[in-house]
Parts: sequence; structure tokens; C-alpha cells
Amino acid sequence: MDVRRLLAMPLACSAVLITTSCGTANPGSPTAPENPATSRSGAAPTSRLAPPLSQPELDTAPFEKDPCTLLRPEQVAQFGEHKPPESEEALTGPSCRWAPESSLKTGTPGIRLTVTINTKSGGLEGIYQRRDKFGHFQETVIARYPGVHALDWREAPANGDCDTLLGVGEGRLVDVSVSVRDKNHPDYATACKVSDRAAGMVIENLKGAK
Repeated sequence: MDVRRLLAMPLACSAVLITTSCGTANPGSPTAPENPATSRSGAAPTSRLAPPLSQPELDTAPFEKDPCTLLRPEQVAQFGEHKPPESEEALTGPSCRWAPESSLKTGTPGIRLTVTINTKSGGLEGIYQRRDKFGHFQETVIARYPGVHALDWREAPANGDCDTLLGVGEGRLVDVSVSVRDKNHPDYATACKVSDRAAGMVIENLKGAK
């Protein structure tokens, strides 16, 4: 299953193994997840799994109309040369992608960056509630904001791919994904260090917008 589709999946479908359909919504359509602390049947609340947010919530609203402003051009340049950024409304929220220029043009391999304001996954708690669905799940902390590396494939971070998801507010995540396709790139085997670094820049910019 594509990790983006998994992130957008309602908690009622992804938190437990089931054998029937999860409703009649169109396949792949983002659906607001249930409150992870309760179930549809009204059962007793489940224990909270995600670490609490100890820092002030960050306001992502100023960036949602133009998510490409989540990283400044000089920050993107630290990850190589890139084509003009492209924004879109992804399954999980407003998103921006920076595709690397061809190595034939630059002479050096590039890194693809994607930053998303994730409003569809139930926040960091929603990710923790479905942690068993990920092949790779590892906690991280960036600028004192709790987060995780969450990917379908267990070996993805050692093979050029990583996804850093940071809890910045109730029900809201900053999702920074990187992809290093050239095996000769020095960061190919340490992709999560790259996504963590970019995520730190996004946090810095969100703080600066206050």
C-alpha cells in the first residue's frame, strides 16, 4: 500500500485488522479520521500512544494556500539544484514538491523534497494508533517537536527514502518526505537525516511566521 494512502486512511479502517469494507467512500478519497481516543461503537477510550506536545502549537494556516513557502529558496538550495516547485492538494493536505534538476545538467545527483501540511491523519496520535501498519516506524524529535519516521518498507531509509512526520498541533502534522535515487549520493543510506534536517527548516519558518 502506498504510504500516502495509508496516512490518509481513516483510523476506523487502519487501527485494527478487519475483513470487511471500510464503508462506501470512493477508494483513495481522503476521509477525516475518527478521534483516535474513541471508537465508533462508543467503547472505552484507548490509551494515548503519542508523546504530548510540549511546545506551543504552530499555526500552519498562513502556508496552506501556498505550501511552497514552507521552505525558502536558499534552504532548498542546500539539497542541490531543483526545478521550480509545484504545489498540489494531496490526499493528506496542501503539499509542495521540489524535483531535482537532471544530474546531466548539474553534474551532481539531486534530492526530491516534498512538504505537506497533513490534516487528514488524526495528528501524531493517529499515526501512532496505526504504527503496526508501517514497515519502518521510528521516533524522532526536531526542535523539541515530537515526530516519527513512518514508511511502508522497513529498509527504505537505507535505500534513499524517508518520511519525517512532526506533530505541530492537535490533529495536524508537518510531513517532510525525501527521495534520493542515486546510490552514489552521500546521503543515499541516511535519508532520514536529510528529511529531519529539512523538517527542522520548516519548523524554523513556521515559528518565524508568528
